[in-house]
Amino acid sequence: MTELFIHQSSLSRREMLKLTGSALLGASVFGCSGASEQNTVTVFSPTGDVKTRALTQSAAAFSELHPDIRVEVLSVPWDQGRAKLITMVAGGNPPDLIILTGQWMAEFRAMGAVDNLTTWYQTWEHRDAFTTTGIQRCEISAAIEGDQVYGLPLEITTRAMFYQKRWLDELGLEPAMTRAEWRLLLEKLTDPEKNRYGYALRGARGGFWTWWPILEEFSGTNEWFDENNRCIINSTDHVEGLTFWNDIYQDGLSPRDSLNWGYNELVQGFWSGICGCIEQDPEVVPTCLDHGMDESTLITAVMPAGPKARVASNDIWILSMASGSQNKDVARQFYAWMMTPEQLIPYSKASNVLPSVKQGMNDPAFNKGLFKPFMEMASSTAALQNWYPSYLPEMGEFIEVLVTEEQQNVLLKRQSPQDMLDKLADFLNKAQKKYVDQHGPDTPRPM
Repeated sequence: MTELFIHQSSLSRREMLKLTGSALLGASVFGCSGASEQNTVTVFSPTGDVKTRALTQSAAAFSELHPDIRVEVLSVPWDQGRAKLITMVAGGNPPDLIILTGQWMAEFRAMGAVDNLTTWYQTWEHRDAFTTTGIQRCEISAAIEGDQVYGLPLEITTRAMFYQKRWLDELGLEPAMTRAEWRLLLEKLTDPEKNRYGYALRGARGGFWTWWPILEEFSGTNEWFDENNRCIINSTDHVEGLTFWNDIYQDGLSPRDSLNWGYNELVQGFWSGICGCIEQDPEVVPTCLDHGMDESTLITAVMPAGPKARVASNDIWILSMASGSQNKDVARQFYAWMMTPEQLIPYSKASNVLPSVKQGMNDPAFNKGLFKPFMEMASSTAALQNWYPSYLPEMGEFIEVLVTEEQQNVLLKRQSPQDMLDKLADFLNKAQKKYVDQHGPDTPRPM
């Protein structure tokens, strides 16, 4: 039977990982307590509570089949994940397996931290199991480059809108289908005297994921650079989109303290009844249900369309092996087991995300109820698919450090949306020039 591993008094590699990680949120260990350090697989998971619980269930199932192998899930908050992983890698104590966002892959590959899985992948029996979207997102993120494989899609995420259904019913409203309608809806939902606000704005780290799709909606393009490799995200249309987002905060349609809201505050601001809507991934559905919401109080809907496009905010979490892993044989054994359709489909259901394998897309569980709008967004052929220049190693720093500082300066009226996007474009022009100087002018482009 699977049982929680009790730490020994000696300082093991697992404990070193925790110390190097400088306060990982928690670790779940499954397998025989007599297993050696060489038979321990550590999995770095910055994916949040819901997904970590699902991964922990998978680890337990694997260890029941392989009681001589321990699987330890190292859970860390997403907004601390990149910094902690850099610390672990730089300190010479990497985990064995790493769950990465698409925007981290190029950076950690440039550090030499990600193992090349190509030789193993070429003979793996499930190599053709993944969806086209999953493989494309891996290619966009540099997890797959040509015939070289550095990671595979653990899951697909996409955004839909969450609404307080009772608020809509009270006012005789329906989910908005356009951004213009959405803005009016936010105004009607906002009532400061009742401590009600239309929108849960994410002003701190991760805010990029809320305003960037709006810029794509207003510009009608998912390109970041023109044919001369000059950044275009500070165009008039892009500035108009950022102004639309900023005005929501300046006009009091979001709580004033949302300036400092990250993921946890954002979600709590919704399920606690302070805010009438948020856009989020499907994993937030069980969080809302855990806090007392149900289909009488919660409704999900497709994202509203902007002036020039409706944008599908699809993204990916990738499972990779650390090049510095000391236990590659057993880590690869768990990796090969975890990435099969037989394991990814129940993982996707438990974590409430879209499956990355073809077999899962036909499962009716992903096409009904509160989950249905997410599948509609992910499978839409009419929506503009979001895209990032994730081949640039600087994208992790760009999104998690620079963007956060600059968007807060806009919200605090220390600079204009134009000023902010000019600074971001300047940063990206330098990063793109560095890439072009090394690899030539034919850079990856949106598909």
